[in-house]
Amino acid sequence: MTARAPLALASFALSAALTAIGTFSGDDDNEWRQWLIVLGIAALTTLIVFWVVVPRVNRLGRGALILAILGAIAIIVFWLGIPVVLAGGAALLALEARRAPTDDARLATPALALAGLTVAAAVVFAFVG
Repeated sequence: MTARAPLALASFALSAALTAIGTFSGDDDNEWRQWLIVLGIAALTTLIVFWVVVPRVNRLGRGALILAILGAIAIIVFWLGIPVVLAGGAALLALEARRAPTDDARLATPALALAGLTVAAAVVFAFVG
């Protein structure tokens, strides 16, 4: 999985940008502190997803779909930056599943679609949420 580090970095960066938009669009006094806490949560989630969970997944398509579903569910707490990271992990697994033709590779397409919808929802919620 040679794309793991770049995709992890991209997921974290997008999460940081979206949470910054959401955090700094209000008139709270502790915006920087809140954003730094959220960045810590997103960074820890990124490390767990990309360096603990993803390497342990054996069935790539199924793992991608599970991460995509968890990301979609996590949109409930979009302000923590977790959905984008989970969607990034799902996308990584789905792309790997497409490269390695396995029995569950057919799950890669719905996983990618759900991950994309999750990221789109996170973008919308960052601006209106």
